Amino acid sequence: MDRSSMGNAKISGLEADLNLRATDYSIATSLFYPTYLLFQPLSNWCLKRFGARKWLPTLTLLWGGVITAQAFASNRAQLFLCRVLLGIPEAGYNSGAIYLISYWYPKSQVTRRVSIFYTGTAIGTLIAGPIALGLTKLNHGFLHSWHTIFFVEGIATMAWGLVMFVMVPSYPDEAWVLKSAERAALVTKLGAEKQQAGRRQINTRRFVRCLFNPTMFLISLILLFCNVPLNTIMLFGPQVVRDMGFTQAEAQGMQALPGLCGFFGIVLVNWSLPLFGTHYLNIIFNAFIVTVGGVIMLCTANAGAQMFALCMFGFGSFGILGLAPGWLATNVASNVTLGSAAASVLLICGGSGGIIASNIYRNQDSPRYILGHSVNMAAGICMVVLALAVRWNMGRINRQKEDNPQDISFLSNEDIEELEEQHPGFRFVY
Repeated sequence: MDRSSMGNAKISGLEADLNLRATDYSIATSLFYPTYLLFQPLSNWCLKRFGARKWLPTLTLLWGGVITAQAFASNRAQLFLCRVLLGIPEAGYNSGAIYLISYWYPKSQVTRRVSIFYTGTAIGTLIAGPIALGLTKLNHGFLHSWHTIFFVEGIATMAWGLVMFVMVPSYPDEAWVLKSAERAALVTKLGAEKQQAGRRQINTRRFVRCLFNPTMFLISLILLFCNVPLNTIMLFGPQVVRDMGFTQAEAQGMQALPGLCGFFGIVLVNWSLPLFGTHYLNIIFNAFIVTVGGVIMLCTANAGAQMFALCMFGFGSFGILGLAPGWLATNVASNVTLGSAAASVLLICGGSGGIIASNIYRNQDSPRYILGHSVNMAAGICMVVLALAVRWNMGRINRQKEDNPQDISFLSNEDIEELEEQHPGFRFVY
């Protein structure tokens, strides 16, 4: 809801009240990302240093505090400062959550669990517009129009952060919701080695080297291009819908439609992945949906067709969001260093996609937005190509291991741990 709130605030008077210039909104949304990207690796280090039970709730509290502060912004400089600060607590939250999930479930179940986690993004997009429409009608004191959106959602976020301090365990064997026998059974199923790996400290030198792992980087690039249509819906969805000829209230209410389609996209991913057993084919299917949506946007100005295309953006991009992070987590060996590096690169690339989306729907391009729709169409094509490249590279490495088995019996346990995905027994999952 946080990112969707910016789009709803824009059509609720944010630009006029703060005397923003034509490009200031794009600048404001873009300023979130430098700190968001910069603090990804540091936040993951802090997650390992302090544990999920302390770190994730702390991020949530700070996150809600900055959102609330946006309600008090009275000029462009204050809005810009809030957006810069917001990137700090948001950095590492998603990557930390994905990393945490990978230590709670067997390898075969990670993608589905990460996909379920990301339904929160789809549901947030689904309800953000209708809730914003209601909040803008709650005028009281200084709180009016767009101020109420930030204030109420920020307070709710901080309240949930306090709940998280009590509820969130760092590892399965610390879960208070499980009985002792259940905890023991879960730890046995996951394997003691995996649990011990989760508690090991990060090897900083290897962490830096793992940031450039080619397979990990290719999957992360898919998330980069996925975040272009995804952030289009959240940051500019209400604006694009309003420029189709709808009123502000109608635009905020209709923003729920792409979010609803996104929710169905993630649900379909959860259903189809066990059935078809392939990540890359699911990604290609959803990327094709995004590409077709871009073609429709470019070829017609009909409001109904464009609304349908926006829903295609939601369905395809949220479907890929439910796949790519889990695909990466599934293919990261249990060693803590590679897993932490993978989560950092994934979210850095995802944030880079947000930077692109922040600058392609310019006010001067209204109402057709040829640049924005063209970039979204190109993003869909790039995701198809990348999914095929990842599949080819994984198959090549798996065949090499099968054709040329390596003897590692002479290595120490520490050296074997450092092999990670290079271990002779490790196989990539397509």
